[in-house]
Amino acid sequence: MSEPPSPEPRPDRRTREVAMYGDEMVEERQEASYDWVNEKIQNPELRTEIIRIVKKYHGGRAGKWHSSLCGSYNAVFVIEFQDPESYGMMRVPLPRFSLELREEKVQAEVNLMRYVTANTTIPIPHIYHSGTASQNPTGLGPFIIMDYHPNLVHLSTFLADPDTDPEAPNTINPTMPEDKILSLYRQMSNILLQLDKLTMPQSGCLGYVDGEYTVNARALPQTLTDTITMAGCPESVLGPSNRVLNTSHEVYQFLTDLHMAQLVFQRNDAVESADDARDKYTARHMLRRAAYMNLLPSPSYTSRQEHITPTPETFKLICDDLTPHNVLVDPETGEVRAVIDWEWAWFGPRSMAADPPWWLMLRKPDMWNGGVEGGIDDWVGKYPKYLGIFLRALEQEEEKLGKGQEVTVPCLGEPLADDKVAEDGTVSKWLDNLHISGDSTTTISTNQEGPKEPPLSVRMRKNWEDGSFWINYAARRSYGLDPIYWKFIDERLFGENPAGGYEKRAESMTAEAREVMEMVVKDKMKEKNGERKVVEWFAEEARGHLARVLGYGQL
Repeated sequence: MSEPPSPEPRPDRRTREVAMYGDEMVEERQEASYDWVNEKIQNPELRTEIIRIVKKYHGGRAGKWHSSLCGSYNAVFVIEFQDPESYGMMRVPLPRFSLELREEKVQAEVNLMRYVTANTTIPIPHIYHSGTASQNPTGLGPFIIMDYHPNLVHLSTFLADPDTDPEAPNTINPTMPEDKILSLYRQMSNILLQLDKLTMPQSGCLGYVDGEYTVNARALPQTLTDTITMAGCPESVLGPSNRVLNTSHEVYQFLTDLHMAQLVFQRNDAVESADDARDKYTARHMLRRAAYMNLLPSPSYTSRQEHITPTPETFKLICDDLTPHNVLVDPETGEVRAVIDWEWAWFGPRSMAADPPWWLMLRKPDMWNGGVEGGIDDWVGKYPKYLGIFLRALEQEEEKLGKGQEVTVPCLGEPLADDKVAEDGTVSKWLDNLHISGDSTTTISTNQEGPKEPPLSVRMRKNWEDGSFWINYAARRSYGLDPIYWKFIDERLFGENPAGGYEKRAESMTAEAREVMEMVVKDKMKEKNGERKVVEWFAEEARGHLARVLGYGQL
């Protein structure tokens, strides 16, 4: 194919302004796991066995059944003990993944929680025991036995708008005084600053080998599990469980490959029209292209003017689910008592660890105002106020903890206005200044222990100001990719595109890439107009299907 396809009429059939929906058929099948838990827990003999196992490792007296809870990914069985009063729980992952992936997920979380406990003062529920499915006599699969805190409340409760519909996700209380917000943000800041100290020489999840914690397993970011549980992506295409990555560039390539897999394997509710499919393919193709050109945020501390590159590269802890909802506090004093749910924590690029939190207003930008068109613009209009408060809180905690000082480094190029983009359709000068590329990297060593980095508050402010926040957010969130890419990334990376959408970008694609796009569009329209069902893939068939789309010659 030598020319881009002619666009279809656009009326309400292209959805670049809103996040992509999950596959309803896949999600309905996943929800059957709740029925599995409810059915199991009705068995009194199983309850007795759970009490016995938890009591064995917890050590409490007079254990009795307290409650069971079921979240999006895990089931929790709570046991109450007396003399003194305490609570323990068995937590098992719901059967939304293969047994192998569930065991991998549990082991990674256990290792991470113990590592954070050993290296910070962050309060984390004590783990009494964990095991594989074969080690669990209840038959419920891999498990963790740890403390449970029924009398604590989520930190998000204090931040949330009391007028929000109880059935809807929380949003921040717009009338809350700034001094109260600042106080709550300081508690989160202390946690983030402690985690910011933790580094590893490779990207992935932790193992515990010969008495030491080391990265020896693949990363398990939230977007990976979303690709399985919301798109129906077969696990066979996700690569081996022992795959660790050595550079930030490899991480961005891995994440952008996942985004394309999401589109390829989601059969239902993926696209509205052929042009909508072209838009979605193009957003993923162009972001992959940038990743494989090593143009996405690099190991540097991410600044338009400053590059401080550790040699060799090190990775920081990325916690995809660390939000105020997973920070439990004393309802009377507000003191942080427990930080929970570490299952999507992994070591990744330093640039990602320098992003200001999206959760400052409690809801993601692509889900603001219910995810409707215009919601992101409203989020962007409100966010700077809360970012300013948060950065003040972070600076206060940095001063309290005696964090290091910013290092002055040479300027690489002149500062550019935020709206400055290339005029020739190629990667912009803004991008060249923002990221490592070829000989533009400057390595600075300030002492024998390696370079000192600017304070976290400085790095977060710069990631917001130079747009790295949006690149990282898109890389980490498949289902928020489309509106974020078209609003904040496309023109910044690839030059003018006044009309938006695939048409302008198709002109710069290789002939092979355009052919692949039309193949994907044909598949998506056939699926859209065909039977709604969940497809079960054979491993080799799935890998071959994805390989046709990911062919590197097309980039």
